Amino acid sequence: HKGQELVMADIPGLIAGAAEGVGIGDRFLGHIERCRVLLHLVDASLPGPVEQWRVVREELAAYGGGLENKPEILALSKVDLVTPQALAAKKRALEKASGQHIYTVSAATKQGVEPVLDKLMEIAGRAQAMKVESDKSWSPI
Repeated sequence: HKGQELVMADIPGLIAGAAEGVGIGDRFLGHIERCRVLLHLVDASLPGPVEQWRVVREELAAYGGGLENKPEILALSKVDLVTPQALAAKKRALEKASGQHIYTVSAATKQGVEPVLDKLMEIAGRAQAMKVESDKSWSPI
């Protein structure tokens, strides 16, 4: 994106109980530990975006390992499948529940993808800079 590389991992939908081994979620949660930033996509075409978001946040916290403290970009996806009025209501509800800015994206139309990629690159770059800085202070001697 804009001359920079970013490695992304797609973590399949987590279900309630994933942190305790329900489904295959606990195996995938381990992969998230290596991620610098989380892009949390909430399906706007489904009812209950706040509940969708909360289930995943609860599983991240239950798993441990600091996953719930990782930087998170929160976006409503599949926005091309909902009316503008429904999207606005879902966005307001998710903003209120999460206290975060909510991006809106559509993979089908590419709507909103650029701002999300920009934010991912910004946060991942800051996280990399912090990691490099912390690595400099370590010495085996």
